[in-house]
Amino acid sequence: MNESSDRSTLLLAAGTGPRRGLTRLHLFMMCFGAIVGVGWITVLGQWLSQAGPGGSLVALVLGALAVSVVASNYALLARKDLFAVGGEIGAVKGSLGAGAAFCVTAALSLATLSVVAFEAVSAGWILVTLFPALEGQPLYQVFGQQVHVGSVVIALTGTVIVAVLNIKPISSTASVQNVLVMVKLGVTALFCLAGVFGGEARNLLPLLPEPPDGVSAWHGVLALTATMPLWYAGFHVVAILSNERADSVRLSDVAGAMRASIFAACLFYACIVLAAAYVVPWQTLITAPLPAATAFRDGLSSTTFANLVLMSGLLGICSAWIACFAASVRVLKQLRMQLTGREWDARLATVAITVIGGTFSLAGRPALVPIVNVAAMCFGLVYLLVSIATWRHAVTLAERCIVIVGAVVAAAMAAYVIVSAVAEGGWLAPEVIVTFFAVVAAALSWLFRSRKMSGAN
Repeated sequence: MNESSDRSTLLLAAGTGPRRGLTRLHLFMMCFGAIVGVGWITVLGQWLSQAGPGGSLVALVLGALAVSVVASNYALLARKDLFAVGGEIGAVKGSLGAGAAFCVTAALSLATLSVVAFEAVSAGWILVTLFPALEGQPLYQVFGQQVHVGSVVIALTGTVIVAVLNIKPISSTASVQNVLVMVKLGVTALFCLAGVFGGEARNLLPLLPEPPDGVSAWHGVLALTATMPLWYAGFHVVAILSNERADSVRLSDVAGAMRASIFAACLFYACIVLAAAYVVPWQTLITAPLPAATAFRDGLSSTTFANLVLMSGLLGICSAWIACFAASVRVLKQLRMQLTGREWDARLATVAITVIGGTFSLAGRPALVPIVNVAAMCFGLVYLLVSIATWRHAVTLAERCIVIVGAVVAAAMAAYVIVSAVAEGGWLAPEVIVTFFAVVAAALSWLFRSRKMSGAN
């Protein structure tokens, strides 16, 4: 008898009936929605600048393969039934101990809170772009740039709405996610098809950008590939939600949802790159502030299709917002359990995330890049610890090779972000300062917890 039928039999014997929870489709949609948010709208020009349309496709595929190796480590832990208590946090605790598990919990807390704030700020940006009258008067400055009242109101209002959605049972929240992702895919298909029919193949040429003297044309492709784990981050949310799956869903299905969402995201990104570069000469998009929307506005002489791109981005914001908020609630509950031995009520955790995420979002659009970098560093640490934990359960040579490659990918992801942040803003870059204080706060919290436990003993 398999795992799901064992659980169903026990529940029926206890008179409780089969558990209603997350289905396979729910898991996939939560995972895919967490990956494909809104970043592609703003970074498309950077992708094309570094690698051109051809090189961008190569980097996307290589990035998906690299991240799928990390997901394979998650899959191995799932097969060993190590997600049964606490998802990846429980798996790391069972393999590496309570200290390593606390590192994962603290990193996930900061990462998911950062993503919640990122989506709040991005929602304001997209809505103000669609409806300029919403921007309102400037309130204050961050990093020398104005933050307007409209963007702040949108960010805070959206955070409250997402919080209300997350108070409901997870299956209801996931059903809303299904609708958002499906509509997003439909909208994206519309403007991508319009780009194919309204564009020209010659706009894709040259497939690779002209490199500087003495530099290989593939240098930019490799540099772009190094950033790709950032754009596939978020697949892990189903590990956090795995304990709330329906009885018909096995732990192996959780791993399958991760892999499927990664490659679906790769296909999504590839369609965006090809459609945008097909409709206008891709070189014209490099310096555009919102290159994806600019491509369809200029290439098709239509603000309608440009607005469809922004609408797709807004739907992506909502889906990533919901998934990461749900994950953040569960991570914060585990963080309190690890520090105090008492679990936080879900409603209190939701209120805490609403307050903290809303406060972070007050930094506005100037803080988007530091927010992304902080989240990326945290995800890199989590993936690294998960890969190390997987080593203890790897038996075959192939499994151990996958563990090693996954650990290298995770370490490279975190290192790349740190090096880039320092190169851009020095050791006093905002993301470096935030990470430093987060590490200090986590270390002090763990030290206080250890002393309190020793005193109690």
